[in-house]
Amino acid sequence: ELMEGLGPDGCCFFNGDDENCRALYNRCALPEKYLFGTQGEGLFLAAEEIAVGPEGSTFTLRAADGEGVQCKTKLLGRHNIVNLTGAAACAYRLGLTLPEIAEGIAKVEPVEHRLQLIQGAVTVIDDAFNANPVGSREALNVLASFAGRRICVTPGMVELGTQEAEFNRELGRFMADKTDLAILVGKKHTRPIAEGLVAAGFPEEKIYPVG
Repeated sequence: ELMEGLGPDGCCFFNGDDENCRALYNRCALPEKYLFGTQGEGLFLAAEEIAVGPEGSTFTLRAADGEGVQCKTKLLGRHNIVNLTGAAACAYRLGLTLPEIAEGIAKVEPVEHRLQLIQGAVTVIDDAFNANPVGSREALNVLASFAGRRICVTPGMVELGTQEAEFNRELGRFMADKTDLAILVGKKHTRPIAEGLVAAGFPEEKIYPVG
């Protein structure tokens, strides 16, 4: 309905990494439509060579004609790179150059408590705003990309109904090779996370339930 509401002279942008968005793209009758993302065919603008480090993320923004520019952002997580690429695709269509877009990407500030990078004697990745199965996995993937000793502090996921325990158990299994130490906040609630960690071979002596 959004696409139909644009009218025949409108244009729209679709996340090419998402199969549902690609299906919408294929069904869209507008003559001007664009895909963006990090993978797949036919991308109007693509993010390539993505790397995450202690100072944020880097990637190459590549246009369909092969032109590219190196980008650096304070944001962490592959999903944030996809979001930036979507915004960049709109800007590119509006006439901004790739170097101008890269300059704008460098200025984007992270939202508090959403994979927010806090640097000091210890590097903290603050993703404490909320948690869901997909976002939690992405946060752990970011943690795993950092060198050095990695410590995960989590109360697990809440408000997931009857599947909550299994989701947390699966989180523990996924966490097992992403962290060196697990501090679980709330002994009773996080028990499924501990069970998942142990089931995946994580050493019990490196699991610290607190609170």
